Amino acid sequence: MPPRLTPLRLNLLRLASQLTRAGGPPSAAELARAAGLTEATMSFHLRALAELGMVERRGARGRLHLSDQARAAIQDGIPIYGQVAAGAPILAEQAPDHVTPSLDQLLGVREGDFLLQVRGDSMTGIGVMDGDYVLVRPAPQVLDGEVAVVLIPGENAATLKRVYVFGDEVVLVSENPDHPRRTYPAADVRVQGRMVARLGLAGPRPLTRRA
Repeated sequence: MPPRLTPLRLNLLRLASQLTRAGGPPSAAELARAAGLTEATMSFHLRALAELGMVERRGARGRLHLSDQARAAIQDGIPIYGQVAAGAPILAEQAPDHVTPSLDQLLGVREGDFLLQVRGDSMTGIGVMDGDYVLVRPAPQVLDGEVAVVLIPGENAATLKRVYVFGDEVVLVSENPDHPRRTYPAADVRVQGRMVARLGLAGPRPLTRRA
């Protein structure tokens, strides 16, 4: 008889998810202690969950990782309700199409990526507002026209701008006509990383003027 996803096994998946958020993927022994079960009982249920494609063990210590199927089963993540119209209205669905396991996965976060909070309005033309967060991927250089975090040693400050290289000069371009472009010797500029995503809270936004 094939294994079933029983209420107890669903609860074990939820508990494994909670432990993962608190301190990383748990071992079978840690999950057993948290659930108040013996290790032998836990081993029985983990075999069933593995057969169902819900968990897998990774690493030397066999840490328990939940599959996307498991996260969907326990609704662990942010529900995605289809699409929203920014032009003509469309009917809002009542049931989610699927669930994203985490914002990290949704944004494609990689090891080494980091967040910075934006101060100022020089990049409002691409929707980056004062107080938003940008996800930055470390890189020593970027393609012409990419948005990057750039360190200007002489000013002891970092800034978020579009970057263009012309010979021995670097031109930093804002996305707000109120902020003029700035030119520096290439030797004085250090690219810290390129912007790969923006996170902003909903709310009133200032109108941006287009050139």
